[in-house]
Amino acid sequence: MVAIYTRKSGDENLVGAVTSIENQKEVCRNYIGIFKEMGWKEYPVPYDDPAESGKDLERPAMQRLLEAVKGGRVQAVVVYKLDRLTRNSKDFHGLVDLFEKHEVGLVSATEQLDTKSPQGRLMTYIMAQFAQYDRELDQERAKDFHLARARKGFWCGGLPPLGYNSKDKKLTVNEEGAKLVRRIFDLYLEFRSAARVAEELNRLGFRRPSYDTKKGRHYGGQQFDEYSVTRTLQQKIYVGKIVNSRTGMEFPSQYPAIIEPEVFDQVQKLMEEHERHERTEYCTNKNGFLLKHLPRCGKCGSALVGYVRPKKNKVYRYYRCMANVEGKPVPCDFLSIPAEKLEEMVLSRLDNVSWDRTALKLSVGEAEQHSKEKIAELEAEKKDLDVNLRKTRREIENFRLNAKDCGHIEAVQKELARLETVERELAAYIPKLEARIANQKVAGYDANSAQKVFQQVNQKLKNLPVPQQVKIIRTLVKGVKVWKDRVQLDLNELSEADLKQCLVGI
Repeated sequence: MVAIYTRKSGDENLVGAVTSIENQKEVCRNYIGIFKEMGWKEYPVPYDDPAESGKDLERPAMQRLLEAVKGGRVQAVVVYKLDRLTRNSKDFHGLVDLFEKHEVGLVSATEQLDTKSPQGRLMTYIMAQFAQYDRELDQERAKDFHLARARKGFWCGGLPPLGYNSKDKKLTVNEEGAKLVRRIFDLYLEFRSAARVAEELNRLGFRRPSYDTKKGRHYGGQQFDEYSVTRTLQQKIYVGKIVNSRTGMEFPSQYPAIIEPEVFDQVQKLMEEHERHERTEYCTNKNGFLLKHLPRCGKCGSALVGYVRPKKNKVYRYYRCMANVEGKPVPCDFLSIPAEKLEEMVLSRLDNVSWDRTALKLSVGEAEQHSKEKIAELEAEKKDLDVNLRKTRREIENFRLNAKDCGHIEAVQKELARLETVERELAAYIPKLEARIANQKVAGYDANSAQKVFQQVNQKLKNLPVPQQVKIIRTLVKGVKVWKDRVQLDLNELSEADLKQCLVGI
């Protein structure tokens, strides 16, 4: 059985031109027909990826095709051109290895290439390199185009920021959205916490903007979280500036500003102070240990603590088992491990986890289950508080009705004041509890989305300052068990929002 795979990028015409999905299928079918007498027969299941980029293999039909290959359901794969399969040479080499492992041939219908022969494999690899070069060239041209638009003060496409509408790649002010943006900045000046701002916005019933994509999918409309509030507060377009993400250069915007520069600068200063305050927690870590309080000895269970050994103008860092230091009855034969080695093992393991869908699915599933239990606890607490609030209000009403008939006016007034204080505290706390329940309910627990964010975090992690690395590792990892030749990570229960928070400011 020979499977046909087709793909068309989202920025190309899906139905016109020679390389439309249907035309690709027709060419591949004709190619299979040539070898009909040799027993070639088209696999009945279609593998079509319309409007999908070739930059990676995260495509629905591609994933189904790989499952068919691994399951031994197809003996060959035919594509219109090799770049329909992928435009990433690393992915291409992986595909060829996978196909060879399962004895599946790869054929290009228009390029006369067949991986079943040595010459065909050589030419296939060369064509894959050219496909990647062509894609990277397209990326450079796109970046240059975006920089040129930014120089002219134009928005460079994508979803418009809150407070603006987009039409023909030009922005116009959305007055309702602009009012919400101003409210967000005002709330941050009041609360000085993005998380508190998100809670207040959700309590007031505000939601993030919603959009309908070209594919007809509805996107957005979710409750605010700390990440979305922080991103909003960092948008320089609100003060009339366009920032080119590639170069970091700023240019005057062609669009009306929403926020006064003084207010924007004040908010940025508060956010920097907040970040600086968080960094002080790690400022004593002058030797740059990334795993403080996390590792434990895999043999005896004792903590592994960082220590340094200066030698010839160089400081050597180690994590050593505290069993021997604390004088336990049974000494541990695991003495110490170089810090660089252990930290590299942990970072490498995190990178592997980001590609391990099973492990991430388990972690996200545990987080979702824990969230459901937490929601039940919070809703039970809210139910009790609602009952207490109604009871307190009835008592206040009864006291007020019977105050004139009671001879102990001073005692009544004192008790009435106490009940009114209780009522105010309950009335103020219940909306905050409702916001926590709402935040728990909207937290994303999709393994695919979480995996993509996890991968983004890992790509940037090693290049961050030590305090940020420490903070992110603590967010991701609950504990590390260490042996001489391996490590075992115990991940925290992670929602998509938890992972996105790691991306804030990096």
